[in-house]
Amino acid sequence: MMKDISLWTPEGSCRAALRKTGGETFAEDMIKEKPARPPFKGAPVFPPDLATRAAQLDTGIESLFIAWEITRLAGGSIDQTDERALMLLALSLMLAAEEGSTRLPLENNAYLDRALGELAATAEECEAVYNLLEKVLPGEGSPKQAQPGTGLQEVFGTPGSYRPLVAGRDFIYIQKLYELENRVGASLRERITAAETFLPDFTGEKPAKELENALQEVLKNPPVETFGPVELDQEQVMAVQTALSGKIAVISGRPGSGKTSIVASILRVLARTGSIPLESIALAAPTGKAADKLRRAVADHLQKIPSPGEADIKLASSCPLSATLHRLLGYMPGQDRFRHNERNLLPEQLVIVDESSMIDLSMMDNLLRALRPEAGVVFLGDAEQLPSIEAGAVLRDLCRSSLANKHERVAILKKSYRAREEDRSGKKILDVATAINEGKGPISVGRDLSLTIKEETAELPFSGAEHLQLQPGDEARRQAFLEEWQRRLVEAMPELTGRLEREYIAGANGFDPEETEALNEIISHYERFRILCVTRVAAGGSGSEAVNEWFHHRWAKDYGKKETQTPASRPFLVGEPVMVTRNDYLLRLYNGDSGLVLKVATADGARRRPAEPMAVFPRGGGFTAFPLEALRGKLDHAWATTVHKAQGSEYDHVGIMLPDLYVRPLTRELLYTAVTRAKKSVVFVGPEAVLAQGANQAMERASGLTEILS
Repeated sequence: MMKDISLWTPEGSCRAALRKTGGETFAEDMIKEKPARPPFKGAPVFPPDLATRAAQLDTGIESLFIAWEITRLAGGSIDQTDERALMLLALSLMLAAEEGSTRLPLENNAYLDRALGELAATAEECEAVYNLLEKVLPGEGSPKQAQPGTGLQEVFGTPGSYRPLVAGRDFIYIQKLYELENRVGASLRERITAAETFLPDFTGEKPAKELENALQEVLKNPPVETFGPVELDQEQVMAVQTALSGKIAVISGRPGSGKTSIVASILRVLARTGSIPLESIALAAPTGKAADKLRRAVADHLQKIPSPGEADIKLASSCPLSATLHRLLGYMPGQDRFRHNERNLLPEQLVIVDESSMIDLSMMDNLLRALRPEAGVVFLGDAEQLPSIEAGAVLRDLCRSSLANKHERVAILKKSYRAREEDRSGKKILDVATAINEGKGPISVGRDLSLTIKEETAELPFSGAEHLQLQPGDEARRQAFLEEWQRRLVEAMPELTGRLEREYIAGANGFDPEETEALNEIISHYERFRILCVTRVAAGGSGSEAVNEWFHHRWAKDYGKKETQTPASRPFLVGEPVMVTRNDYLLRLYNGDSGLVLKVATADGARRRPAEPMAVFPRGGGFTAFPLEALRGKLDHAWATTVHKAQGSEYDHVGIMLPDLYVRPLTRELLYTAVTRAKKSVVFVGPEAVLAQGANQAMERASGLTEILS
């Protein structure tokens, strides 16, 4: 029976299992509440009430079907009470995994109680679930298998056994996540405890002194900004030393804490020592936008060095390119696997990964397996931010690991330079971010005058941290805020209309320097303003889809465009920001890449094609444009995005749309991530009670990785 299910293997695929058994159609029937006739002899009935409740929780078809499939493995050997209990337990595990937990903890039953409550389980059903656990969980002393002959032994196994669910004394795992977490943990332990560095020729007193001399030379020649030299503080210097002294380093700090300056300093030190070739260093990030931002930040750092040395000049001309993790590992979409793995290792001797909080457990496993044993890896990010969308919180767990801290593999940066503390607006943003991170509500922050409270849009100065307090359902004042937001965006660039009406010319080799500069100015202008939403849909008109819909119709009205299509097939208008929603490896566009619709004419020699609306995206040091038709089904408006989509970005002005009522994604970590995207102003828009509840709700993401790294 197990051979029919590929989920339980580390490389398994839920969808493959669904295709094999026809379960995808069956689960869809359940959601539509069609008659629940099991497609297999002896299979359990999937109750329509449970299917309906799961659909209300936005749980995918895969989770519904897999919970049913797990129950089927019992082979009809359990009674209806245990059958229902097993299905509820399995679906609770799926809910935990969808929220990012790698396991369902059972120490105090809080996770399980919450999941059963969300599934509307009755008191009798909850009791049945706990009675079922009594039969399968190991007791004191040596572990035990589920009782033979009950059918449950086909479902539950102990750690190391080949069963869909792994039961420990105080946890239950999906077997795939158990294998992944332990494999990642073993790889990390090996690197954390390694005595040698990724610079084998720089161990010992004399080589170490040479490395320190190179670092001191870099520190004495910092880049210069308008406000003065950008000198590394003591925390940042220690972070550079940590990165150069082992096979793994974790550098965590709030946005603007100088992480890219640390990357540039690491590269400058290595360029001076010549310990490893520059071409054997890779810069990477989870998304294309984050990778491009890292490349630009390092290049900007090098350009601002007033008296660059020979090593700096060489580094600037041959700086390692940055890529997405998918591209670094050589993702092959046709085969749904990576070219580089433990049988085909990456050639790089050092891999530096930015925005590592976004790396999920599966991607971390793929990366670690592809690294050479002697190579080094540096993870940078903010452990307090939202973790990855998929299961796991690896950066957080690494920072909390007693093993990593004991071996001094973790560096924490506490000062932020994005919204500079010397600036009053920046100081207010930092104060609010810090308060939210500590679980304080907006009222306590407001008393300290860090959060300005307003009830009318006209009263907002759009400076520092502000809260436009709305009552639930106050659509008029929400729209008034959106109108003011658009007005400020347009008026902040007086010549915006002319820039949107002009035609940008792309030659055979792309845009020339003059066109590139013009594109950079207008696209950078749009990137100064961004509205962030808690959810994509619903949320009382505060979801990103609803906000984008409002802006699209308003933009069409203001620029004289008459809507002739339904909202589902609405066009993208010139001057509208857009975002890629699906990876396109042929076009080298990735989920989360943002651009702008502009009029672009293509020219090949003397021949010039008429201009048409195209989506223009940053790429490398320039821009690339694609006809809108080529991106059909892969593009969405980006006047507003979810907070998850904004990770790795920074904007001058941020508006945070709060839902009318509290929703599950609204947590302390989400609010902290949203606030720390801003440099000059951030405005909360919505009910005070919702903001307070979100600030007090910490994200519950259960993981066993910290225990493995203890």
